[in-house]
Amino acid sequence: MMNKSLLLSPFFLLLALASCGDLKNQSQAKNHIKEFSNGASLNTFKNDQGDWGIIVENTSLTSFKQPYPVEIEWHKDSTDIFSKNIGYTHVTKFKDGFSGEAKLEFNDVVFVVSDEWKLNENVLELSRELKVEGDGPGGFLSAITFDHALSKKEVKYFAPGMIYGDNSYITKDAIGGEQGGNATWIREDRLPAPMFGIYAKDGSSLTILNPEPRGNTTKADSRDRKVVTMVDERFKFGAIGAEESEGRLRLGYKWPGTEGETTYRGYYFPGGQVHEWRRRYHPVKNGFTQNYKVVFRVENQEKSYPDFYRNAWRWAWGNLKPALNEQNIEAAQRSLVDMLAKRVETNGKITGLSNLINFEQDKIEKTVHNPFSKTVMGFTGKALESANFLLQDAEEDSRPIAKEHREKGLAVINSFLKLKLDPPAGEGFFWEDSAPAPALPRLKRVFIRSFGDGLKSILKAAKREKELGKPHPEWVAWAQSYADWLLPQQTENGGFPRAWEPVTGKVVEPSLKSSYNVIPYLLLLTELTGNEKYEAAAISAGEYSWQSGQSDGIFVGGTIDNPDVVDKEAGTLSLEAYLALYSTTKDKKWLERAKMAANFAETWIYIWDVPMPEDENDADLHWKKGVSTIGLQLISTGHSLVDAYMAFDTDEYAKLSVYSNDAHYMDVASILLHNTKGMLGLPERTYDLPGPGWQQEHWSLAPERGIGRKRAWLPWVTTSQLNGIFGLKDFDENLYEELIRDR
Repeated sequence: MMNKSLLLSPFFLLLALASCGDLKNQSQAKNHIKEFSNGASLNTFKNDQGDWGIIVENTSLTSFKQPYPVEIEWHKDSTDIFSKNIGYTHVTKFKDGFSGEAKLEFNDVVFVVSDEWKLNENVLELSRELKVEGDGPGGFLSAITFDHALSKKEVKYFAPGMIYGDNSYITKDAIGGEQGGNATWIREDRLPAPMFGIYAKDGSSLTILNPEPRGNTTKADSRDRKVVTMVDERFKFGAIGAEESEGRLRLGYKWPGTEGETTYRGYYFPGGQVHEWRRRYHPVKNGFTQNYKVVFRVENQEKSYPDFYRNAWRWAWGNLKPALNEQNIEAAQRSLVDMLAKRVETNGKITGLSNLINFEQDKIEKTVHNPFSKTVMGFTGKALESANFLLQDAEEDSRPIAKEHREKGLAVINSFLKLKLDPPAGEGFFWEDSAPAPALPRLKRVFIRSFGDGLKSILKAAKREKELGKPHPEWVAWAQSYADWLLPQQTENGGFPRAWEPVTGKVVEPSLKSSYNVIPYLLLLTELTGNEKYEAAAISAGEYSWQSGQSDGIFVGGTIDNPDVVDKEAGTLSLEAYLALYSTTKDKKWLERAKMAANFAETWIYIWDVPMPEDENDADLHWKKGVSTIGLQLISTGHSLVDAYMAFDTDEYAKLSVYSNDAHYMDVASILLHNTKGMLGLPERTYDLPGPGWQQEHWSLAPERGIGRKRAWLPWVTTSQLNGIFGLKDFDENLYEELIRDR
């Protein structure tokens, strides 16, 4: 039986082979199969055991090989894991590829493998069938991996929504983080597309994709918080990734999806990151069959890392063909606005919306206040954004209740005008005593993100009201007071601090990575005041944001509760900022930068449907069975929670499509408009939500699948949906009418 220490280094066979000399020199025979469209060559060759391996030879750094294409891991018990790679005993060439047969005997069990390899232009496809003959204890997995000559430090990783480049902006304990170990195998249900790629300095790349993901799992797997080993024939998900040993990378795919060296303990964040292997196997059972497909994209000349992941992502999109889940957008708007209006409360001197409401409260209509309950202008609280949409909807709502909605919107804004902004006393108010409140009281600081969100919203309202003949100069003056305090703090390179101490204005987070947050606000302020200094500051902030890492395709610093990590909101907020700069200046460089931000942000969107566990009770799930998960998005690196936040950006992708004449962005806009409302309560289907217009803040599609940390609503959940709807109407009414119907 094999030594377990060797098993933990899956390169042992290749390393022994490499020690004998160059792979080409030691081959006794080689069969040329076919040329890639980019000039690479697909060949089979005899390995040192006399069986057949596979090699892709290329002049670039993406050449890769595997003398032993079939890997079997048999987990008999916790102390006995047997792993072996074998070559093909027979190879048969056909027009577009070849087939290979392999047989591996473990005592009384035989694993019979039939692989078919097809080459189409620059994509190599594997279809595998594995049959088990005989019975045995424990479970097994099979894998296909390729050895790459480069080390981890010599390439940039791409795992959508998880790893971009390296671990510079990933928390150290996360998957892909610096303490995650040498192996990065990721369950594909954690990935918006089941893909993983590497990019080398010569512009070459290798990307792996499961083009036909199924994702089926069990309640036991989904609810596993202790990271225990499981064996079940119902597992229909793989793991994809890479690992390094002795300075050499191996990339590939495992079926089913054993994950490690780091995994996440259920949906918990923070605190759910563990340096352990989450092992998943199929039973060693006579007659059991594995069938799966994997494709490998080989590219030689991608100009940059951002070009690589844009092209790889669109390739995955073309393979997976994400389906539109059409929703009644008009009914959604009415339900969202009516529900939002009912959340407006007055307590003492303050009118606002509670920052969080738990679904399981006995009385939804009246929030139970506690000393930490508050209403805040931006980030998750979105009180001013809520007010703006109440005012906007009231202009097109013919019902008598529209007047009440308008009065509530005005009351919220008038309450926030009491908040001192130079320097900021808070981001909102505590309900208990109407005292200024930070968005995150435990941190005792206020964030540029919150003011960018809130003040942008009040200026949008002021602009629209002025056009309707209802000017509010006091709104503009209040918003301007923050800008006049902020601008002197802008650094020479254009950045702004991330956070300050309330009341004193002392900088407590000097990071400049969130500077893009205030760009749309400053441009609106220029438009409403005529003072060009605000536009100049916005342009300078845009230049800083681009030069500080975004030009490399890396976007960080969007959220306030997970500082300076890679997250999707950094991409979406930068997209909004760059489009605003383009609309203002007409300088096409901003359009190109908006495309970069959009390309990054869309890689967080699930473009395959992850099914809920069949043996779950639907009543126990927060995301219900049979509802498509396409369109949900990972939130940030370091965990696997998903939400519908990017409904906010429906109009941004639509604008980008029109400005750039790229139809793909319109497809993204359609997904964001419709699919993000799959679990939104509507009059004809409220699920187990309190009623129409309600939607849960987040869920998970990896363990614990279909479950969120809490059954709660926050105002941003609603305003993100409304921003996409109203923003699309504001941009182009005809386009709105087209997109709300099935395209």
